[in-house]
Amino acid sequence: MTTKNSISGSARGKRESAKQLRWVREHGLSLSFTALFLVCVTGQSIAGHTSYNAELAAHGIHQISYEAYLDTGNFLDGIFVNWQAALLQLTCLVLLGTRLREKGAAHSLTTRKSAERRRKRDGMRRPWVYRNSLTLALGGLFILCLAAHLIFGAMDYNEQMRMVGKPAISTLAFGANSTFWFTTLQTSEAGFAAIAIYVVFSIYLRQQGSPESKPVDSSNEVTGKTNH
Repeated sequence: MTTKNSISGSARGKRESAKQLRWVREHGLSLSFTALFLVCVTGQSIAGHTSYNAELAAHGIHQISYEAYLDTGNFLDGIFVNWQAALLQLTCLVLLGTRLREKGAAHSLTTRKSAERRRKRDGMRRPWVYRNSLTLALGGLFILCLAAHLIFGAMDYNEQMRMVGKPAISTLAFGANSTFWFTTLQTSEAGFAAIAIYVVFSIYLRQQGSPESKPVDSSNEVTGKTNH
């Protein structure tokens, strides 16, 4: 009886392990990018802490611990200023891709009218919110991150002002400050340029096995293999 229970338990364990491995394979892309994010944000926090303490020391101010640094505007704004830019670019890519075309690009709808009419007809069966849920979700996250950038950016700005003995300003005042718009536009410009480069490069260049690339043997005239 004990032997049978042991065998049964071993079989269940193998099935659970196989299920877990299958789950990891099925979600490998999101897990990999999450891991890369955690590595980067950890590195950012360590490097930022060192840099922030060096700046404090230069102004004759007592240095702070790593834990205290994680609650500063310098660290928090450093995260959200980049998040809002990345989310803005993704939102624009998704939304503009519904109306605009780039002949030969991997990430563009086909220019064939029949396929376009069929997609619109099939899509109208779904509720409006569902049909636009990706843009709504990305746009909502962008607004939240922009608000966080405004709040934590004001916190970071006021921390800098305190170092040099100048008065702090309100969050709304920071929204009209050139520093806020400098960082906002600075992070956005690179993202928009990168997307434009990818769109154009995907017309002429290939990456075998990647869903973000057209098939290796396709011509430059072919637009988005999944959209025909």
